[in-house]
Amino acid sequence: MKEPTIAVIVPVYNAEATLRRCADSVLNQTDKELRLVLVDDGSTDASSAICDEYAAKDERVIAVHKENEGLMATWMRGVRETDAPFLSFLDADDWIDSKMLEVMRHSLVSDQKGQIVCCGYRIEREWNHTSECKGHAAAPGVYEGERLQKEIKDRILGNEERTVILSRCMKLISRELVEDNIRFCDPAIRMGEDVSIMVPAILDAQRLVILKDAFFYHYTFVASSMAHRYDSGMYDNIVRLCSVLERTLKEKRAANADTMLEREFFFLFLLEMKNELRRFSGKAGGVSEKEVTSRIRAICEKENARHLAGCCPEGVKSAANRLIVWMLRSPSSLRIRVVRTIFLAQAKESRI
Repeated sequence: MKEPTIAVIVPVYNAEATLRRCADSVLNQTDKELRLVLVDDGSTDASSAICDEYAAKDERVIAVHKENEGLMATWMRGVRETDAPFLSFLDADDWIDSKMLEVMRHSLVSDQKGQIVCCGYRIEREWNHTSECKGHAAAPGVYEGERLQKEIKDRILGNEERTVILSRCMKLISRELVEDNIRFCDPAIRMGEDVSIMVPAILDAQRLVILKDAFFYHYTFVASSMAHRYDSGMYDNIVRLCSVLERTLKEKRAANADTMLEREFFFLFLLEMKNELRRFSGKAGGVSEKEVTSRIRAICEKENARHLAGCCPEGVKSAANRLIVWMLRSPSSLRIRVVRTIFLAQAKESRI
């Protein structure tokens, strides 16, 4: 089979419950000229057999098997398995609308390098069967030249709402933008790993399209993933990610690099505070309430929380973010307990 224009790369790890839905959503696209690359990351369930099943019944499918290395190494392997000039990424527990790739292909310009086409997505909450549409902060349209520079590249980081959502999914990306920037990817980064590929890719892009009212990607948010949301390594992960971003912006000679990095760390720090504030104590979390509070105070002291709060950008919209900023201005045990009580109540309500 001739290599199609578009390759859809799906990292697979223990996804037997959702993999068929995911693969079918790709193979049932109205645009039939595609390649589906299923990369099995050492699954221990039936995922490996399902990958082989789809490869055997449809010549458009490639099944790749490898030892477990993690998400980033897995999608990177998928890139190497195809020569398609445009790449799209899909996680194995998600799915896409049947017209997604056709609409995205029609937004491309022939013979132009460095293109990215972006759609929006729907959060699918499996525990209460509701969905919510999410889009980019930047307005729908075609961005090239000065407009691309000023409205996208100069504002790519450091905003409460992402100018362009920095997920590798829900996009159609020129292959060279991925290949040329894989060197910025650090497999040790587990939270926000897509940022390390999408920031340099967007900074190198010559043309970026944001589709209007195109919520084609379906992101599955399952109740089981919420029950153990605390990440003990998030703080260290954020520090590592910011180091990668600093190198990226400097090498790409990005405008406003220092300002963007400072603002980006501010919003990532708010994310880490949410992570700590929602941590369960007692039997559910394995730590005491005092230990939770002490850790939050220690992180605030290390990063000079009062200074961070003073650097808070104007116009922060999220009520949760404003509440955390209030805590950071004077991170006493009392303020931490007050904010934590509110966050735990909200976390409990969201799981009902």
